[in-house]
This record gives sequence, structure tokens and C-alpha cells, in this order.
Amino acid sequence: MTPEQATEIMRLRAGQVAPKQIARKLGLRPAAVKTFIQESAEAAYLQQVGEGNVAPLHECLVNQSAAQRLLEGIELDEGVGVGGFAEVIMARQERNRIVSTAYLVDYWCLGVKDVIPPRTRHKSDYERFKHACIERFKEPFIDISLAQAQAIVYGAADYARGLGFEPGRDFDQKAQMQLGPKPETLIPIEFGKNGKPMYFRGPYDDAEKIIKTLTANVGPGNFGSVMALGALDNDPLFLE
Repeated sequence: MTPEQATEIMRLRAGQVAPKQIARKLGLRPAAVKTFIQESAEAAYLQQVGEGNVAPLHECLVNQSAAQRLLEGIELDEGVGVGGFAEVIMARQERNRIVSTAYLVDYWCLGVKDVIPPRTRHKSDYERFKHACIERFKEPFIDISLAQAQAIVYGAADYARGLGFEPGRDFDQKAQMQLGPKPETLIPIEFGKNGKPMYFRGPYDDAEKIIKTLTANVGPGNFGSVMALGALDNDPLFLE
């Protein structure tokens, strides 16, 4: 796509011309035009956020077991919920659309494992996306405040860095801007399990490297390690 075509797409779109009509007029594939329009809208939104004009919060959700363990301090049996994992869904209202992001957090050890980057969706598309997130955890999701979401995500990232692990590569500026700037003081949360890191070995982890990192940073016997029964980090949602 040439710069001239990109400019013409934006001009036609501002005149309420449908993407398919734009594609026909410019001799482009409809999918390419639709993707360009969506990416342009997201870039404009993120620029707005970066300038401090944060869109209103539509809703913020997390799986119930994570909320109970992290925010309420309830000791749950290991079989309750997805042990050690939280998924925070962040949705902001941008005019008549929803900008949504999901953060997969290993709050017992590795911190922010993966992120579904911010994406602008129609409300019906957002509801389907949210339903898919909830389905894979097989437990209810509950509303939380922005401050609680930031405490879970940023707090887990800080905890993992202290163990020698950086967040997943998709926890970039865009993902952090959607979550909002990191507050100077986060709501205090106890990460780890029973005061120690607990590493759940995922099927695509470099387990040997992770164990070596934990051994070097916290010492032998100061962390736990078990084979994970599920494979949330291999979930199709996080391969979008």
C-alpha cells in the first residue's frame, strides 16, 4: 500500500465510505483496507492515551480464584480455579467501540506471561472475545477496579523481575498504555505461593533455564516446581 493510497483511504473513510467500496475504488483487497483502518484507529487511540487523554473504563475483569487469592487473601485449595494464573481483561470505551486487552499473569512465579494486544472491537465482538476468555478458565470472572488490575499486572511483573524474569514481549508500551501508567504506589499484594516462588512448567517453557534462574536468584530449596496440567500459554486466544 502506497502513502497516497493510505491518505485516500483515510479521506474516504472520513466521508463514511464503506471499506469494501474503498477497496474497489483503489484496487485493493478489502481485508487490507479493513486492517489498515483498524490499525489506524488503534494508533490514533494509543496516541491519545499517550497524551494523557485516557478513554473511560468500560469494565475490568479477573478470574474469581485470582481475585480471591490476591485481593482478598483467601487460601484456596490448589484444585480451585487455575492455580497461580490470573487473566485480567481491560476494556475501555472509545466512542461507540470497545478497546480491549487481556493480560495472562503467572502470579506465583513468572509474572506477565502473555498479552493480547489492544484491539478495537464492536461491542458484539468484544462480548464474544470476553466470553472466550472466560470459557477457557472455566470459572467466573468478576469486576475489579483499575487500581486492582494495575496491582495484579504491574505487581506480578515487578515480583517476577525480582526473580530474574522479564515480562512477555507483548507487554509493550501499547499494552501498558491501555492498562494506564504504573502508579507510584500499588495496592499491596502477596505474590508467590506460601512465601516462595512456585514454578508451573508449561509445555513450551525452557524449564531448565527457568530452574537455573530461580536457583541463582533465590537459592536451592527456596522455590517449588511442578508440571502444569494445563497449557494456558498455548491457548489460541494468545496466538491472535
